[in-house]
Amino acid sequence: MIPDLLPLKPYLRETVWGGRSLGTHYNKALPPDVPIGESWEVSAYKGMESIVADGPLAGQNLADLVATYGADLLGQRVIQRYGTEFPLLIKLLDARDDLSIQVHPDDTYTRAKNLGTYGKTEAWYILKSDHGRVACGLKAGVDKHSFASSIRENRVQDTVQFFDVQEGDVIFVPPGTVHALCQNVMIYEVQQSSDLTFRIYDYNRPGTDGKPRELHIDRALDVIAFNAPAPEPQHHSHLATDANATLIGAEDTEYFRLERFAPAGTIQHTYPTFAALTILAGQARLNKAHKAQTGDTFFIPANRTVTVSPEEQVEYLISSCG
Repeated sequence: MIPDLLPLKPYLRETVWGGRSLGTHYNKALPPDVPIGESWEVSAYKGMESIVADGPLAGQNLADLVATYGADLLGQRVIQRYGTEFPLLIKLLDARDDLSIQVHPDDTYTRAKNLGTYGKTEAWYILKSDHGRVACGLKAGVDKHSFASSIRENRVQDTVQFFDVQEGDVIFVPPGTVHALCQNVMIYEVQQSSDLTFRIYDYNRPGTDGKPRELHIDRALDVIAFNAPAPEPQHHSHLATDANATLIGAEDTEYFRLERFAPAGTIQHTYPTFAALTILAGQARLNKAHKAQTGDTFFIPANRTVTVSPEEQVEYLISSCG
């Protein structure tokens, strides 16, 4: 039998642009002297799975649980659409340095080129920003020809839209959007379960192995949505009210829903599909049995109820399957 709530231990990923702030701000047990850029909070991605941290299923990874429990874990609607291929990936990211300027493909391109099952639609919630910014979208008038010229002439940054960001900003990043997370910004990211990225510009820096990281110029030019408007950051207070906590919903994407909560008292959540709850600040009791603090993520199986009882002012995000 599946418990009503599964605390998860993340997969921690070393990156050339990462830092140490996931340990400082979100209580992640980072390995010493390694730049960690990503904490994969909810992942069934092969070799990078999150693991149940406590309870009767402790030590089992999410991919194995999906294979074992199927619809009871994910919900019948998810199984009908995706089978037992887990559809989402949820991360915390720490950008000590700029990420590469990049773009992601959609499902159609990914499958047509035999690159996997999913493209990558994603959304960001800004956790921390020390005078930080993000790149998102191209400037007006930039077409495929002019963008290709900017790559050859080493001036890609001149063609990209940059936006200053602050804590609590939300950015929806559809496939085909040229983008980059920039230095001194931390985010929560919910996305399709894909690690497929086409790098366009990487500042001529070496990777963690000391060699230049691969660029994917031709594929990037194939998938960039040149006529699409640049997605702009919006503060959560402009997207959600006390009566409607949804930040990213069905009008944005078919793949996931993102909600924010900061309840003054006890609140209950029930979803027909699986969901994941991540504490951004404060402490709470979940279903009385689990003490949750900043940085903790819990998997909520389909059709289960989680009761959140704040022990101090608490803020958390819930992602569920669209």
